[in-house]
Amino acid sequence: MRICRRLLSALLALVMLLSLGVAALAEELAVPAEEPPAERYSYYPNYVAIGDSVGSGFGLPDYNREGKLVIDCRRVTDSYPDLVGDAVDAKNVSQFHLCGARTADLRYMMDENYAADWVLLGQAAYLSEGVISKEHLDELRPKVQDAIRNADLITLDCGLNDCWLPVMAAIYDIADEGRLFGRGLTIPERVQREGSLLAVMDNAASFLNAWAANPLRWPAYLFKLMVSLQKWVFDYQINIRAMIAKIFLLNPHATLVVCGMYNPVENWGVFPLLHDQLIERVLQPYYDMLNLAKRTAVALYPGEAVFIDMKGVELVSDSFTIPLFEMVTLNDRGYNPHPTPAGCRDQARRILNTLSVPQTDRVIG
Repeated sequence: MRICRRLLSALLALVMLLSLGVAALAEELAVPAEEPPAERYSYYPNYVAIGDSVGSGFGLPDYNREGKLVIDCRRVTDSYPDLVGDAVDAKNVSQFHLCGARTADLRYMMDENYAADWVLLGQAAYLSEGVISKEHLDELRPKVQDAIRNADLITLDCGLNDCWLPVMAAIYDIADEGRLFGRGLTIPERVQREGSLLAVMDNAASFLNAWAANPLRWPAYLFKLMVSLQKWVFDYQINIRAMIAKIFLLNPHATLVVCGMYNPVENWGVFPLLHDQLIERVLQPYYDMLNLAKRTAVALYPGEAVFIDMKGVELVSDSFTIPLFEMVTLNDRGYNPHPTPAGCRDQARRILNTLSVPQTDRVIG
């Protein structure tokens, strides 16, 4: 009996060894089945970018193909909204970046209960080839509101034009009353006819002539200049809060990114050879104050809105140029305070890092 049991045990052990060997051989020879490719995860299927020329792609190669200073609400390759939209795998990217837009213009575009001011009804249309006009913003309003309602991600980037455009509009309005030559021409028409430098000189002479020829209009001129100056601060702070509130009223579930403002005169100095950066340092506290207003407005919506600092983004104009509309160019031969391609990638990186979204090769550069 013992011999039979030992033989039976040995036979069972042999069978087990053979089974393990066959299983190992089968596993070695087996061809793994191909797994279906995983679909790319869409972080934010619907992305809406709202703002001024900072996010429009102004001066980038794709923008320059149009050959115009103002392009109306078009997605421009390598602008930061284009890079962010690609990285979050947005199925729909709506880019409402309007060159020359102030917070008042963007608020009017969003909110049917907000009235157009004298800048929007006047010089804004001439300085933007008709893009910043009451009629066009009325046309855009339902499109913008629908886009916001359906958005998963919204970026809001504006404020730089609040700092200079109202004052320039007031100066142009006064200059129009003292025109010596070329009455009836808009500022862009004057630049095209006379060139940038002569147009600046013409406007300066006409502005002074208006004061000299119309002393009874001095109170009106002073009042317009004072109103334009107060818009620098008060309109901006009110409009930022109102726009954020309107966005969440239209869409309580969206993620809102509010972009801070960089200093458009970064590295500018009075004595360029000394690299004193005096102009930048004098104006930096003002832009810090404007960014603080944005931070404060965003703080009212914890978990829903986030502020992203854009200080130090690389700009095309990194040395002193005449900061007037007449001198604005699409390249570095005039006034172009817009991000370079590297600056656009930097903006996109900051937004994606804040949203915890991986960067694409296009963003990494």
